[in-house]
Amino acid sequence: MKTLRDATAVKKSRTATIACKLFVCVNLSLVAASLFFHCRDLRAEERLSLALTADEYAPLMSESLPNGGILTRIVREAFRLGGVDVTIMFMPNNRAIAGLMKDVYEGGYGWAHSKDRDAKLLFSRTAIQSVRMVFFQRAGETYPWNALSDLRSYRIGATLGNYYSDEFMALENEPDSPVEFAGSDLANMKKLLHGRIDLFPIDEEVGRFLIQRNFVPESQAKLTSQKQLISLIPMYVVVRRSLPHASELIERFDRGYKQLSDSGELAKLLQENEQAARKAPPQADPE
Repeated sequence: MKTLRDATAVKKSRTATIACKLFVCVNLSLVAASLFFHCRDLRAEERLSLALTADEYAPLMSESLPNGGILTRIVREAFRLGGVDVTIMFMPNNRAIAGLMKDVYEGGYGWAHSKDRDAKLLFSRTAIQSVRMVFFQRAGETYPWNALSDLRSYRIGATLGNYYSDEFMALENEPDSPVEFAGSDLANMKKLLHGRIDLFPIDEEVGRFLIQRNFVPESQAKLTSQKQLISLIPMYVVVRRSLPHASELIERFDRGYKQLSDSGELAKLLQENEQAARKAPPQADPE
């Protein structure tokens, strides 16, 4: 009996030892798995950095405006929420576009889709703004049109690098195109004022702001905008496809923008911007 009891005890002891070892192994596996996923999450949430180009398109974005303008503020905040530290570099429009398309710069914002850009750049899923393109002209003159081709007999200004619409691009590429290019929106608006062009397309709000800020009241009264819409163009954040983490940067922006929108903070920022614009309208500088 004693021998039988001893054998039973030994068997129970071995069983307990095996169970203990299995318990330790299972727990070690769980700890290892937990550490793996924790480290993976830490890598996923590692802060990234990105340098973005921007051009003067006040009041939407401008180096001279508080926070760089409302679009700059929105872009910064959305990226911050997505764990990305952003540097903004303001520069002439054509330089920003050409530089990014040639892989000189990392990304930008305020960009519209086009075939050549889509091939080179990744666009955010969410549009950050839509611009209303209309023609500005001299007050008291009329330029009726149904299609842009109806305006072939007039001189039309355009800013280098800007996209207005596919129809406008077709007009630009005609053999005897009526479109004349200048280096900036302000240069085109001055050409319009002094009769060197007849029409100039630009976002309605941006055009009015440009006139108020750069022309004296007498000159302001000589310029007006058409009611007819050329195009409604959504604008996006872009990064070049060849940039490391390009897809992740765009995904983080979209995630941050959604968080900004869902929380009500985006509506708050837009309201604050509108109130500030009403309280402090832009002052015209001498021409």
